[in-house]
Amino acid sequence: MTRSMRRWGHWLTLLAILELLSGSPSPAAAQDTPQDKPIGEAPQERNAEDVFVRGQRVLLAPGQVVLDFGQFYSRSDALQLAVASNAIQLGSQERSVLTTALIGRVGIFNETEVYTGAAFHHLEDRLVVGGVDVASAGRSLLGDVNVGLRRTLLREGAGHPDIIASIDATIPTRNDGVNALGGSLVFVKSIDPVVLFAGANYAHGFSRALRDGTRVVPGNAVGVSLGYGLAVNDSVAISTAASGAFTRAGFRQDVNTGRTETFSLRFALTAALAKRLYIEPSVTMGLSGPGQSFTFGVTLPYSF
Repeated sequence: MTRSMRRWGHWLTLLAILELLSGSPSPAAAQDTPQDKPIGEAPQERNAEDVFVRGQRVLLAPGQVVLDFGQFYSRSDALQLAVASNAIQLGSQERSVLTTALIGRVGIFNETEVYTGAAFHHLEDRLVVGGVDVASAGRSLLGDVNVGLRRTLLREGAGHPDIIASIDATIPTRNDGVNALGGSLVFVKSIDPVVLFAGANYAHGFSRALRDGTRVVPGNAVGVSLGYGLAVNDSVAISTAASGAFTRAGFRQDVNTGRTETFSLRFALTAALAKRLYIEPSVTMGLSGPGQSFTFGVTLPYSF
């Protein structure tokens, strides 16, 4: 082999090495190159944190519908004097209520929704003295119908919360019921993974004449609430809410039933059960005496 042929062989080998180096990216370059197609898709379902604030925030776009079906059991005890064994004794007035509730929400405009709800109750009253039932009674009744409109006044941003206003009306279903009109204002702030909320509401009842000739003059009611929700993950959220209601009870003719103040604490868990279906068990404990009260139940929100 001549010297010129060996020189040409060296040049060809060098060109082949340079070609390989230019055609193969380095490991670092391969890692920095973005993928042409993302792996997986973003979830389309609402997370549990959004679902639990459905009663405070406007979540529905125009045309969207959510139905809440709930079943609850509540029990309250209060002390009461009663005549038993030819003597006046201190007894316990026990009331148990089984409630079936249905609430519907429909988005009508941007950041606006309407809602309506009603409940059916079965009540059992017992007067217990010394472990013996002195009196008992039971009845079933349809609760009042509530309708309303909720709208977002200000969307959450840096330094300020969501501000949501609503106006609602109560339509009685019983002869002794009264019409009421009210409204509320709610503030909601997200600080991931926590959602904070606080609100106040007011309701005014309108006087009504009954069939027996008497007239019911209902009082005004003011309520406040505050609480938080904590997202465990996209499918599960836990929440706690405290509320208070201050009512000037109505009176018939000139017999005033006085003022009442009630306070309660609610614990709930919201979890995804299936596509567009959630489950929300809850426990509510009364904080105001002199009796004791609690409510536990489950709600099933379903979105269309």
